[in-house]
Amino acid sequence: MNLAIWMQNVGAAWLMVSLSGSPMLVALVQTAISLPSFFFGLPGGVFADIFDRRRYLLLTHAGMLLAALALVGFCVSGMISPWSLLALTFAFGIGFALQGPAWYTTQAEAVPRAFMASAMALSSVSYSSARAVGPALAGGVMAASGIVSVFIICTLLLAGSVLVVACMRRPTEDASMPAETLWAGLRGALRYARYSEVVRTQCLRTIAFVGAGSGLWALLPVVASESGGAGSYGLLLGSIGVGTMCGALVLPMLRAHLEINRMVLIASLVYALGMLVVAEVPSTMVQCVALFFAGIGWLCVGTINLVAIQSTVPPWIRARSVAIYMLVFQGSLAIGGAAWGAVATRIGTPDALLVASLMVVVSLLVMRRYRARLGEEAEVTPSSHEVPAFSFAELQPQDGPVTVQIAYQIRLEERTEFLRRIHAMGVNRRRDGASFWRVYRELERPAWYMERFMVDSWSDYLRQQTRATLADREAEESVRALHVGSEAPRVSHYLSEPLPRNDS
Repeated sequence: MNLAIWMQNVGAAWLMVSLSGSPMLVALVQTAISLPSFFFGLPGGVFADIFDRRRYLLLTHAGMLLAALALVGFCVSGMISPWSLLALTFAFGIGFALQGPAWYTTQAEAVPRAFMASAMALSSVSYSSARAVGPALAGGVMAASGIVSVFIICTLLLAGSVLVVACMRRPTEDASMPAETLWAGLRGALRYARYSEVVRTQCLRTIAFVGAGSGLWALLPVVASESGGAGSYGLLLGSIGVGTMCGALVLPMLRAHLEINRMVLIASLVYALGMLVVAEVPSTMVQCVALFFAGIGWLCVGTINLVAIQSTVPPWIRARSVAIYMLVFQGSLAIGGAAWGAVATRIGTPDALLVASLMVVVSLLVMRRYRARLGEEAEVTPSSHEVPAFSFAELQPQDGPVTVQIAYQIRLEERTEFLRRIHAMGVNRRRDGASFWRVYRELERPAWYMERFMVDSWSDYLRQQTRATLADREAEESVRALHVGSEAPRVSHYLSEPLPRNDS
């Protein structure tokens, strides 16, 4: 899959050169393949969470295969034009963007939690290696047998991906709850990101490191053009690719001996040092050695950030969380690259790389303030508690909003601890679906407190109950443990009533 996307990218760009001499149209090829990630990455995460993931991957891969077949057909028949090439490339990019979150999440779920970091490292190696090898392979194929051969090879690679997905086996998912709509899924993803400390933390860490480190990726072609041309560029890219491969091999050993934040610190410094050497030493061979170690550092930091998200979010939101991470990553890479290009235009490429390497070191301040951690089993394991059996048979899934009120009686001397625990639980309620949450103290009876939260519909409330993890249940039990009433906390449900229509 990754090899196909990079080969197709190079082939489409070269075909556009032969179809049109317009630099704008040639540049639009890259836009057509990368722009879909910004528009379809998060919806892809929603679809991966609310639909059967195997069938969804099969659909997206089949769509990419059809786009590749159409491109081959247009080229063979002579019907290809600049705009049809852009349209098919854009369609190819849509499929790649839609399948990304599901593919990363499936890879992580296919291995035990202890091997998740290694699985993500291998995935990064696959992407980085394809990025280094794909363009060179496409160039060799074009020189030997023409552009159409590149597209045919891409089609065969995609056909192989479809077969691999077709042979995948995943556990049957619970279909007792109605699936979320796209809009509800998007709102749920943004709400979860807002109230999940882990997602917010990893997004900030990614913006800091990738925004600074993107200077190397953006300015490497300029470095190569000044030192040796296209051949030098391929050599430099290949050095990064080899570095990521070796990084995947050493990552398990590093994790066995280093705490993850210390490992990120060392990896970031190695990456910054590699940038510094590339900026100050014009020798291509020295730059290749520096980029080899920079590739190791890049892989270690990126893998730890991705694993930190995947290991702490429950299955129902995992693909959407990965989609948000990928969106932040790609956005930081694109915006950061443009910014470093502007800096290089003003002060020169070596000085820009020098400043970028210093900014990577500065980003360590952010990563020290917002530390990474790997999740506990209780944070991602769904609670075994069944959803309470409600007797409200007349309710429809779309009825709502629904308000839930829970009454607690506590000891006044435990008021501070109660409020601390219940506010922490309130974050979980909002994270998992509540549009409103608040706790009230009863003025007439100071020992009584009312927790009140609202969800948009009855089905959303039932869905919220099924999303509770073991850690969420432990938090709820810690609140209930402070209740001192003779009976359990009283739970009341309220349904919003509209004003009746006057039919007279």
